[in-house]
Amino acid sequence: MSSQIEDHLNGLKAASEACIEATLRDHRASLGEIHLLDEDVAAWLTKITGPERVQISAARRELALAEYSVASGLYRQAFASLRLFLELSFAAVHFSVNEFERRQWNADRTDFSWSAALDEDKGVLSAGFVVEFLPEVKSDARVFAAAAATCYRACSQFVHGKAAATRLLPDGIEYRAAVVEDWCANATLGGEAVLFLLMVRYCADVTAELDDSLSEILASRFGHLTAIRELVGLAEEK
Repeated sequence: MSSQIEDHLNGLKAASEACIEATLRDHRASLGEIHLLDEDVAAWLTKITGPERVQISAARRELALAEYSVASGLYRQAFASLRLFLELSFAAVHFSVNEFERRQWNADRTDFSWSAALDEDKGVLSAGFVVEFLPEVKSDARVFAAAAATCYRACSQFVHGKAAATRLLPDGIEYRAAVVEDWCANATLGGEAVLFLLMVRYCADVTAELDDSLSEILASRFGHLTAIRELVGLAEEK
């Protein structure tokens, strides 16, 4: 029996290694971009001192697991971990301004609501929330809220085994270029939404305009937004 288990696991390992080789051959640049998103989240994490650091760190671990899973041909798991990355990141920001709820959540006496986090009136990317933390980007927030919703919805199709998503998956551990491309596209949407959210929540606290590392992140990720160009000193003088 032990020999059969070993043979089975070695077979799975060989299949995953073949997927990794094909994925890196065809999608190295796209995966590299996702890895850069993670590094940008890590840069924000160094500036955050509240208890939500634990959740953001956990979110990063899920993103790393999602990267590994998608490269290894574990596609449903890749989408599941990407969704958890989104949930933990948004929950961290929500609980950072709701200490009572955070304590309840830690004690397992309440659940985090994704729909509430994206609520247009009370969510963490609602106009009211953004105005209190970084009002300059209020008009841009709905774009990133929509991106987060799109990513979450796509991931949920795989998590819940919806037929349309399941048909895209191989029966075993086999490389599927289209699935990797879809995951990378959604990871980009979700990752940029998380970075926008971290910027909204913490930019004023860490005086990002005076911090070289964060200024570079703001310029590269959100330099197309007029308010951010002004914040990091890229706006053209009239």
